[in-house]
Amino acid sequence: MNPTLVLLPGMDGTGELFAPLVRVLDPSIPTVVVRYPDVPGDYAAHEVVARAALPRGLPYVLLGESFSGPVAVSIAAARPEHCVGVILCASFLTSPNPLLRPLRPILSWWP
Repeated sequence: MNPTLVLLPGMDGTGELFAPLVRVLDPSIPTVVVRYPDVPGDYAAHEVVARAALPRGLPYVLLGESFSGPVAVSIAAARPEHCVGVILCASFLTSPNPLLRPLRPILSWWP
């Protein structure tokens, strides 16, 4: 039995950008496309949504695209029993440009 591929979307939050990938995947690979609510939220809020979509009692692989990379890593860091892998797609765990770190306080005011 193949593990379920759990697709965590980027900033659009809809998962619609995964449609071409899902179409070409082998049918023996079960997939779950997570959709985030259309309301502002931080990583923790998105992690709650992602965790609720995880398969119960079955092996799965998390694919965190862009914004969801840190969500996928946070879930995997808790070492859930059935998580067998993590894929980061065009994502990041820390700022790719350390020179931008001083702007972090300003960005918290930005909607």
